[in-house]
This record gives sequence, C-alpha cells and structure tokens, in this order.
Amino acid sequence: ELEMALDTDLGIDSIKRVEILSALQERLPEAPAVKPEHLGTLQTLGQIVDFLASLSGAGEPAATPEVPLELPTVGSGVERKVLRAVPLQVAGARVALALPKGAVIWVSDDGSALPAAIGRQLATHNLAAATINLDDLDQLDPSGSLAGLVLLTPRAGADDRFMQAAFRVMQLAGPALVAGAQKSGAVMATVSRLNGRFGLPDGGPVRDALSGGLAGLSKTAAHEWPEVSCRAFDLPAEPGDVDQVAAMLVAELLFDGPQEVGFSSDGPCTLSLVDESLAGGPFDTPVSYGDVVVISGGARGVTAEVAVALAATSRATLLLLGRSDAPQAEPAWLEGLTGEAAIKKALLAHAGVPLKPKEVNQKCQVILGSREIRSTLRRIKEAGGQPLYRSVDLRDGDAVAEVIQAVREEYGPVKGLIHGAGVLADRLIKDKTAEQFEQVYSTKIAGLRSLLEAVAEDPLKFMVMFSSSTGRYGRTGQVDYAVANEILNKLAQQQAVLLPDCRVLSLNWGPWDGGMVTPALKEVFAGEGIAVIDLKAGADYLVEEIATPPGGPVELVILGGRPEAASEHLTQTHENIYISKAFDLEVSIEQYPFLTSHVIDGKAVLPMAVMIEWMAHGAIHNNPGLRFHGFNDLRILKGIILEQGQTHTLQVMTGKAFKSDGVHVVPVELSGMAASGQQYVHSRARMVLAAKLPEARPAMERLELPAYGRPVEEIYRPDRLFHGPAFHGIREVIGYSAEGITSLACPAPRPGEWIKQPLRNAWLADPLALDSSFQMMILWSFERYRSGSLPVFAGRYRQYRERFPENGTEIRIRVTSQSASKAAAEIDFVDPVSGALIAHLEDYECVIDSSLNASFQRNKLQGAA
Repeated sequence: ELEMALDTDLGIDSIKRVEILSALQERLPEAPAVKPEHLGTLQTLGQIVDFLASLSGAGEPAATPEVPLELPTVGSGVERKVLRAVPLQVAGARVALALPKGAVIWVSDDGSALPAAIGRQLATHNLAAATINLDDLDQLDPSGSLAGLVLLTPRAGADDRFMQAAFRVMQLAGPALVAGAQKSGAVMATVSRLNGRFGLPDGGPVRDALSGGLAGLSKTAAHEWPEVSCRAFDLPAEPGDVDQVAAMLVAELLFDGPQEVGFSSDGPCTLSLVDESLAGGPFDTPVSYGDVVVISGGARGVTAEVAVALAATSRATLLLLGRSDAPQAEPAWLEGLTGEAAIKKALLAHAGVPLKPKEVNQKCQVILGSREIRSTLRRIKEAGGQPLYRSVDLRDGDAVAEVIQAVREEYGPVKGLIHGAGVLADRLIKDKTAEQFEQVYSTKIAGLRSLLEAVAEDPLKFMVMFSSSTGRYGRTGQVDYAVANEILNKLAQQQAVLLPDCRVLSLNWGPWDGGMVTPALKEVFAGEGIAVIDLKAGADYLVEEIATPPGGPVELVILGGRPEAASEHLTQTHENIYISKAFDLEVSIEQYPFLTSHVIDGKAVLPMAVMIEWMAHGAIHNNPGLRFHGFNDLRILKGIILEQGQTHTLQVMTGKAFKSDGVHVVPVELSGMAASGQQYVHSRARMVLAAKLPEARPAMERLELPAYGRPVEEIYRPDRLFHGPAFHGIREVIGYSAEGITSLACPAPRPGEWIKQPLRNAWLADPLALDSSFQMMILWSFERYRSGSLPVFAGRYRQYRERFPENGTEIRIRVTSQSASKAAAEIDFVDPVSGALIAHLEDYECVIDSSLNASFQRNKLQGAA
C-alpha cells in the first residue's frame, strides 16, 4: 500500500531512506532533487511518488520488460554413477580412536540381546555402555562422560516414529559428543538391518527399508560434527550370533575406517560409485499414447521439464499432483502483466482493502505459480501428451487414492509413476525442530507410501523416485532430507524385487538448474565449480533411463556434467547459508552505554564498527580455533536505532565455513525484531577466518595532502561530527584534499569499559579505529560537498594482526570515486611507529546527503537530562 509509513510499516529508517533517495538521484538525474527541507514531509511511498511527479511534469515512461537473471552455467549434460558394494580393504595398521577410559556410550535398545553384547565388548576397551530407551528420551542426561552414541534398528523393524526418535536422541547427544571430541574423542554410529550390503541386490531382498534412513543421520552428522567419528553400519535382517556381531561392530566403531560398512555373509564391504554410461539402446519408451503416468510435484520446476520430455516421446496421459490449487482464469486487469512489480501494482490497485507487503507478495506468488502450472499443462499438450492436474496433499493417503481412482476410471490403469515432490527446511541438527523434520520427512515418505498404495494393483512399467545427492553424501543443514532420500533409495531396491517386470529407479540427483536451486544457490554452486544439471539434459536423460529394461541398477547418482578441471567426485557439498544461530543479544542503551555517544536525530544508532565486531564473533563462535582475518561484502540493510528504555533483540546467524584461497569464509547475518514484532535483517557479510594470519603487504604511501587546518576540538562539534566522548577517536588530522584524508586515531578502550557484559575481554578488530576512519570520511564529505555522510557498504577488509597497537593507529584514506551523493574509498590502518600495515579496507562506500547535517546536530538522546 503506497500510504504505508516507510519506517513503521516498511522498516525503512531515516538513514536508509537517505541512501535510497541518493541512489534514486543517481539513477534519475533529471528527477527533482529531494532536499533536506522535503525529507521530513515524505513519510510514505505515495508522498515520494507524488512529490517527484508534481515537479517533473514527465509523462509515464513506457514499460520495460523484465529481463530474467542470467547466471553462469558450469558445464552441461549429466554424469551417471552406479552404487556398488565392494569388499572392505584394510591396508596397514588401523588407527584407534582416543576415547577416555570409563567414557559412556549410549546404545539404543533394539529389543534383542545385541545391546548387552555390545556392552560386553565395550567393557573390554574400558568403556561403559548404557542401554537407552528411545520411547523415554526425557529421562536421558547427556552431561558427564558421554563419548558415544550407537543407534540400532529395532529388531521388529523401523517405523516413522522410530526415525523421528532417532533424530531427537542424536540432537540431544550432539553437544556432549562434540565437546568430548574436542577434548579427546567421540563416536557415533547407526546400524541398519537392510541386508548387510546397504540394500543392494547382491545382498538379497530388503526387509526393513526404513532403517536405511539411519545412514542419513550419520552422514549429515559427519558434516556438522567433523570432530566426531560418524559411521553407518548395515547388518542382515537376521544377523546371527549376537556376540560375533557385537565384536564386529565394536571393532569398526573404535577404529578409523570408511563411513559406510556392511556386514554380509560374504564378509565386510563398503560402498563405491562407479561411472557407468547408459548402453545397449535405444529402447522404446515403456508407455505410449493414452497410457496414464502419475507424477507428484510435476507441474512446476524440475519435474515439469521431465513431464514435457516424457509427453514428447510417449504422448501419454500425465496426471500431475501438486500442493497448489488448480489454476483459475485470471481477471482481465492482469492480462498482459508479466513482471512482479507490475502484478503487485495491479493487486494494490484492485484489492478493495489495504494490503500489507507480505500479503501482496503471497498473492503475487500464487498468480505466478498458477501461470507456471498453466504453462506446464500447455507445453505438455503441445508436445503431444494429455495433461491432467489435481491438487492434493500427498500425505493424505485416502485423498490420493480417490484422485487416482477417478482418473483410472476415465483414462485407464496407471502405467508409470514418478515421485518428485519434496520440501526443504534447512537448519543444523541442533537447531532443527521436530515439526521441520516431520514436514520434510513425511512429504517424501508418507507421500510415496500414499502413491504406492494407490497404484498397488496397476500394471506399472516404470517407477522413479526423485532422491537427492544429499542422501548419498549427507549435507549440512539437511539431516531430514538426507534421511528421507536414503529411505527412498532403499524402498526402490525393495520395489525392484517386488515388481520384476517394472523398471524401478531411485535417482540421487545433484543440483538442477531450477526447482529448489534458487538463483542465489545457483550462483553459489557456480562460484564453487559445482555444475548444475541442465533442465533439458536431465529430462532427456531420464526418458532414456526409464526406457532401459527392468533388472538394471536401481540406485544411481546423477550429477551435472562438468569441465575436466572440475571432474573430481562431488564429495564436498555446498549449502544454503544462515542455518545456525551463534548467539542472541539484548541491546539497550543501559547495557551498552557507548550508545549515548553515537546519537543521530535524537536516537542512539549502533555503529557499523560494532556490527562488524559482533558478526566476527559469531563466525568464530561456530568455528573455534580460527582467527579473525577480515570480511567481504558487508552491507548495512537497516540501521539499529534505539531510544532510552528500549531493548532490541538481535541474533547472529551463520552458515557453514567453506575454504577459499587458503582461508575460511563464513556467511553471517545480523537480524532482529522490532517492537511491533516485525523481523528485520540489519546487516550481512562473509566473515573471513584463518588458521594463521598471513604477512601483510606494504601499506599505501601517505598522500601528499595540504594541512587540514581545523583543531580536533572543532571537528567534534555537531555541525561536523555527531560523535560523543566515547567515540572521540581522531587525535589529529594530518592532511586533507579532494583525493583523500589522513589522521592519527586513538585505540579503543577495553570492551568492559564500553559494555556492561562484553562477549570477549579483547576486541577482534578495534571498533574505535574503524569508526574513526568512517568519521574521517564524514569530515571529507563536509569539506568536499558541505554534506554529511554515513557508511553503507564495505567490500573487502583484511587484518594482519590480532590486536591494533596500544599507542594508536595512523589512518590513510584515498578516495577512489566520488559524486555529490556517494563516495568510495580505500583505507589503510598503519602502525605509526613501524609503518607496518595493520589492516586494509577497500571498496568502502558512503552515502552523502545534506539532509544528514541537521540530523547530526541533534546528537543528544531525546528525553536525556
């Protein structure tokens, strides 16, 4: 709604408003300037639009069609890998894991004598076993000497309730295992009862397919708990002598070895992926004109492409099942509108009642989703197929059966099944809720169960499960998705035996160029050299694969085709970011007294330098042992502004560190909630950590600058700098010109002098030195453009010492670009005694606007004495 308040409704504070309007002036130089006297009257988007329109006299510009974002493609085609069981080879002496004597290992009760036998074996290694009941988790205490967890599949077979309980006990034990591993050692193992060869056909039939999901727990834990030895073992359904089995399990548990080990009658084995191209074709597509194929999740994204390709080769009748409502005819006022901006504008104009931004976005997404479904149905028809779409919750078995029965009565029996539905809820094991786990798990597993029951009597020619490389490799933040996809893999092995005349496949897809892989994720994959699967190449491959005769390999890993330089196996995965909370902060002026010295327009504003400190601390908090080396791409999105008596709740969220050029890069986000309950992201950056700080390059030469001419007492007046006593960091301005500015700055006091309960006893960076450099840019903008400035972005910061000098810092700034609304600079922090470089900041950006001048002069807290 155009009349919503910029600040209270839309979260655009006055400082960010200045940045936006300055950018607007740059983009639209012919538009009338928004001057300081106007700013106070422009409180809504509608007022800004009316102001610009009333002064410009310009006609409405022609609509410019939106250009879709084009991101780099890393390779094309697919790589097909077949999962095989191979004999376990042990070369040389094995390394024993260092578990402390007397340490406790939890062993889940499987209803057999196996836990007691494992306990006896552990006792021979001076370890104590505690048998735990997964039905009574509230009675478990993981504190003390817990150093291991062994999750055994119930002898009677796993069910959904057991899988969820296994996740919860793993979540409960996790902190103790990680802490124990950091001190000495810790172990975790899951034990399935597939067939001793992880369900592969050469081990015989699979009786307990759900137990295969346990490997997803251990493989994800290996990513999130790298200090802990995480293993996945598989036993036959009837493993035999429990003492013998216990001896084999404990022998593997307490020594290093491959992540997956099976114990079959042919001896221990592990799993391997073998490159194996399709051969022996071409074969005829197993379905033809009019045959019914059911595709879950098939109306949008990746499975939509598969449906179109299948329609083109078979001319089959495709029943697409999805969560979205069936698309309805659009009102006339939406005709011809294609971009999100145009659709949202039309929604606001025809709403009849005021809509909030979230509501507008939801309605827009429904419209776009319906259009995508209609587009898929049209493409299937154009390709020669007969499309049908039905909205249904796959987890509702009765509803699924009713929908399929209705189609069966009209069009005939089902000949093919593709289960492509899935959802994500990425969070670390320690942060994931039971509800998130259940939603991700049930969409895959309960959904497949509903489909299998509904087509149990149909003469299926092919059945395809859309699994994921997450199931095969594990992936940080996706423990539920890994478990669900591993179960799909084993259910497929089971179905292949039950349906010998049906081609059954479980395809562990790598990331596709679409579907759950958003543009942001695609950019991450491209930057890391991971090839996404081209939509057409993946769809064409699948049509070829289902045409191969029954009896072929069931469990396949399908990755994007990659250049030779990036052809190594995808064993290191790359995830969504901001999945782990480092810590919470309750920020108030009372707890952080330095805020009384950083006041703009009568309100305390958290300095960017302190945001940097907290975000750096968050990165180190989740990556202990590494040192702060800097950051990349720090952007202030919404300033943190407080009044007296007000408290802001902030949280620092981090993603998984990844290696890049010898350093560790950690995505970090600082977010919070306003008094209204609205959630905001305040800043984002990628913090850079290193095991050892590198040697610094030489500092930039000090610019030959004319003397500044103003004493320090004069610059700390509100008509220049708004900063109060705590931030009087500039000791002397050495020189100034249009090209730059140089000064000497004081060191920050110890954290305890600024903060009542500091996070650390020493600063990671020197917030006063950093803030002084930003102050210098304010002085520079005042002298150059007679306007104040504020920082909004910092591109790259590298620090070469753990501490700034106690005698202060020389700060050298070279302005690299400038205009009346924005400037960019390169900044060196130099030891004034040795001349050595302490830190370097490049691509610093500040917004310049004369409307800030009056705000700076109001540098006393409202209501303060």
